[in-house]
Amino acid sequence: MNQQECETANWSALGYVDGSQGTSSSQFSDRSSACSEYNIRANFKEYQAGYNQGLAIYCTENNGFFIGSKGRSYQGVCPQKTVTLFLKGYSKGKELFSLRESVNQAEQDLRDEKNEIAHKKDKLNGLKNSLIYDKLSPRERREKLDEIEEINQRPNLIKEKTQILNKLKSKLVKLESKLKY
Repeated sequence: MNQQECETANWSALGYVDGSQGTSSSQFSDRSSACSEYNIRANFKEYQAGYNQGLAIYCTENNGFFIGSKGRSYQGVCPQKTVTLFLKGYSKGKELFSLRESVNQAEQDLRDEKNEIAHKKDKLNGLKNSLIYDKLSPRERREKLDEIEEINQRPNLIKEKTQILNKLKSKLVKLESKLKY
């Protein structure tokens, strides 16, 4: 904080903002240290009152779900009387976030595999031509045949990855339908 911010600080409002965002009350120490450089004393009592009001907004089951579903971390700021409900919502939100991330990763894996197949199809034609027209040793011929076989197996990977993706999407739909948030 600069000198003007310290001189005009509404400590209750700063505490409320910090509490409602779930930040640690150690923010007060940081602000207090900054203001002490200008010989301005921070008002901890006002800050703490605002902070507690902010925590009342932050530490709800619905907000816990929101925080978890966005993949945000919890800083352990909720008081004993509200932490259980907050963590209940947070846990469900984290589960939803994790499942969504898994779906996104499976979709990316499937796209990557499809791109790889398109690339390998071009290579397949070259391998076939090489088998037909090039003078190859038995070992070279076997290597090219093995490579052709590996390329021909790629569509099976597409099926597997599609099945995985569909299962994850199904789990996601079920989870979303069970959630009440």
